[in-house]
Amino acid sequence: MYVEALGLFDKLMCYPYLKPDSYTYPSVLKACGGLCRVVLGQMVHTCLIKTGLMVDIVVRSSLVSRYAKCNSFEYAIQLFDEMPDKDVACWNTVISCYYQSRKFEEALRYFGMMRRYGFEPDSVTITTAISSCARLFDSERGREIHKELIKSGFWMDSFVSSALVDMYRKCGHLEMAIEIFEQMPKKSVVSWNSMITGYGFKGDCFSCVQLFKRMYNEGVKPTLTTLSSILMACSRSVQLLEGKFVHGYIIRNRIQPDIFINNSLMDLYFKCGKVESVENIFKLIPKTTPVSWNVMISGYVTEGKLFEALNLFSEIRQSSVEPDAITFASVLAACSQLAALEKGREIHNLIVERNLGNNEVVMGALLEMYAKCGVVALELFAKMLLSNVKPDRVTFLAILPTCSHAGLVDDGLYHFNEMINVHGIAARVEHYSCLTTLLGRAGRLHEAYEIL
Repeated sequence: MYVEALGLFDKLMCYPYLKPDSYTYPSVLKACGGLCRVVLGQMVHTCLIKTGLMVDIVVRSSLVSRYAKCNSFEYAIQLFDEMPDKDVACWNTVISCYYQSRKFEEALRYFGMMRRYGFEPDSVTITTAISSCARLFDSERGREIHKELIKSGFWMDSFVSSALVDMYRKCGHLEMAIEIFEQMPKKSVVSWNSMITGYGFKGDCFSCVQLFKRMYNEGVKPTLTTLSSILMACSRSVQLLEGKFVHGYIIRNRIQPDIFINNSLMDLYFKCGKVESVENIFKLIPKTTPVSWNVMISGYVTEGKLFEALNLFSEIRQSSVEPDAITFASVLAACSQLAALEKGREIHNLIVERNLGNNEVVMGALLEMYAKCGVVALELFAKMLLSNVKPDRVTFLAILPTCSHAGLVDDGLYHFNEMINVHGIAARVEHYSCLTTLLGRAGRLHEAYEIL
């Protein structure tokens, strides 16, 4: 009850013969942090300096925590570094500051310092340290922390166990994650989600659905993350029945799906050829970001509904949503397949207007569109290199057919060698196929046969 606590503090300050003490200020600072009252927190800080209460370790620790909760991480760390005495809560605050600032190496460095100074880490410290290892995909350090916990007989609560499951899963050690998960007496929703996501990345939607059923039977309510992870797994493995099962659960339980669930459902139904189902979902969902539009446009292109993709691109331009790089790349793919040069040039102008000329994905799609339309795109390729945009395999898959259409055999061979020797890109079957076509059209059959 932060508001009430601060209200009482205001009343206390009105009494001339009563003064707040070292028991008052930690609660006041906690309330300031809870409400993110930055100005009031700074005023309290000033009072503490004037009254000399900054020497109290609990007060100072509370002040560090207050700055951290108001996202003033630099002040929190500065105060911490100036403290002559520190407690575990204070160490936890500063380690969490670095973690929340995505400075995971620093979080682990302070974790190491804490132990060297003789402080015993608690569940909060361990959880943050393991989570930092997970973010860095550093299974070695994570495994070392785990071994030390076992050796010291540290009681691993649901937070620590969930962090370990997530760390091993993110680092690709799914078997180890399963072992810890199955040993947990009480499994948190975070640990269930970690396991489902782990199986999801493998495309094992059957295991995801089994875990989902177990989760439900054990009385753990699935979150939106749970549902979107399962749907993504169903989409990856193109399993319509399992996806429909989850979709049915969402409808029956009147769950309001978020953007991730909606997009996963659309992607699943597109991959299973259920275009009408996708269109029904798209009609009902809010379209405030380009993500859902992109799923629809790329899905239409994949299904060969190229005019529908172009029409949808016209719709997004008339809406309040700004198309992004993926939107342009997807609609350019439609232009490529239709050999719609004029439409492609129109989209090219829009790309220039939006300063997306340096985007690798967009430039690759543009090159491919011009190549498919039979227009020489070497000038655009040269501009791409001058812009310091590194070409990839797709870029050269667009350049080689362009040289073939224009009869520029030597240029094609030059760019093929450049791809391998300058950019270090390994040639694939598709590149060799383009090269043999280029040589064949030029009548250089002997060289083409050699490559074959």
